[in-house]
Amino acid sequence: MMRFWKIGGLLCLAACAHGSEAPPPTERPRETAHYTVTIFDNFGGARVRVCLEPATMLELVPIDDSASGQLRGAWSDGTPLDTTNGRIRLQQASGTPCVDYETRFGRSWFRARGSSAVVLSQTQWLWRPDPFPRELDATVRFILPAGGQVSLPWPQSHALYFPDASAFFTDTYGVFGSFDRQAFSVGGTSVVVARLGDQPSDDEVRRWLGRAVRTVASVDDRFPRDRLHFVLVPVDSPAEQVAFGMLRRGGGSSILLLPSLDATVSQLEADWVAIHELSHLWLPRLYSEGRWLSEGIATYLQEVLRARCGLQSADRAWTRLREGFARGRRSGTGRALASESRNMNRTGAYHRVYWAGAAFAFEADVRLRQSSRGEMTLLAALGRAQRTSGAEARLVSASVFLEALEEASGAGFIEELGKRYAARSSFPDTTFMDLPEYRDVRAQIMESAEGACGISAESSR
Repeated sequence: MMRFWKIGGLLCLAACAHGSEAPPPTERPRETAHYTVTIFDNFGGARVRVCLEPATMLELVPIDDSASGQLRGAWSDGTPLDTTNGRIRLQQASGTPCVDYETRFGRSWFRARGSSAVVLSQTQWLWRPDPFPRELDATVRFILPAGGQVSLPWPQSHALYFPDASAFFTDTYGVFGSFDRQAFSVGGTSVVVARLGDQPSDDEVRRWLGRAVRTVASVDDRFPRDRLHFVLVPVDSPAEQVAFGMLRRGGGSSILLLPSLDATVSQLEADWVAIHELSHLWLPRLYSEGRWLSEGIATYLQEVLRARCGLQSADRAWTRLREGFARGRRSGTGRALASESRNMNRTGAYHRVYWAGAAFAFEADVRLRQSSRGEMTLLAALGRAQRTSGAEARLVSASVFLEALEEASGAGFIEELGKRYAARSSFPDTTFMDLPEYRDVRAQIMESAEGACGISAESSR
């Protein structure tokens, strides 16, 4: 067989020698999409021109179907295009690589008192090529009303933004209008803050958010992202220091925070919301049935890290955990935890989902510390797992993350423990946390780590 193959190869070479020389292989050019976004004077909509090369895409489609109704029309060389169901059908025969379309923005997510700026998702003005290329070089340039500016979590050079593929599939927070914008660095992480209104001050913002980043970095002596984008919308909230927070990952990590107008910088530093949202970045994005895991670990970290970094006492952290477990036990609809997670926006079972997930994190941390005699912790396992997964914005299942966490920890029980929690229809038993035999491990969990509550010279990843 081998001999026949060799003879066949020689005959082929001889035959080819008498033919014309084959052209050298050429690399397929990368596909590009260049967007120019003209924001209307009232910040109520945009006219967008996108130029696609090569023009092989069949449609431009909304990132989120809910934005379909905001499309007001699309044109190629002035000729109207079909926009049925919010999808722009491209005319391949025309050969024109540029398309214009117009959208009207929905209501701004949040507005600050006395501010004209608006907080919008890019889903309201960014339509993506379909089919989406395996590799796409995209740029976005904005034309803004006089005195207006824009802030997004995407890499930027001069007037151009460079969104990656995740920006075309996952929403993020963008700010348009007149607002305060500041930039600083914490360790190896570049931080941009867009603040609507004049409180807290620039110095207070830097102190508050810098401390929060350093606290979350204490998980692994580094922060898990190179870039962070914060949007601050001050609100009247006398009862809470930060009324609300949420993370979005479309093209980069953007965190919306609603600090109280009455909060002092010391109160903002001690608050849990910013640390909770930043803690999510140690995990990948999980499907809705796995939110008990992502929200639970972030809830556990918000208490443990603040105690370790001196933002609350260990006793206060344990009290908050006990109270949270009690709230979780009183909440819920009797579904299995995975199902409860999937439906919690409809049922309101947030306490059950968050605090049952925190109970998992606590039990996993205790068992890791006991089985390794203190050599392995949940924090160390999270750091190792994140180094492997990187900054991926794509969704993964809870089982995939649990497998990564088990491999990172070297323990043999994480996956099975997670499966049992996901299947539970009752709140887990957490009373063991107060038994005398767990006194030492409780002390270890909340042990002061002031030296680790900064960031090493290593670049964040």
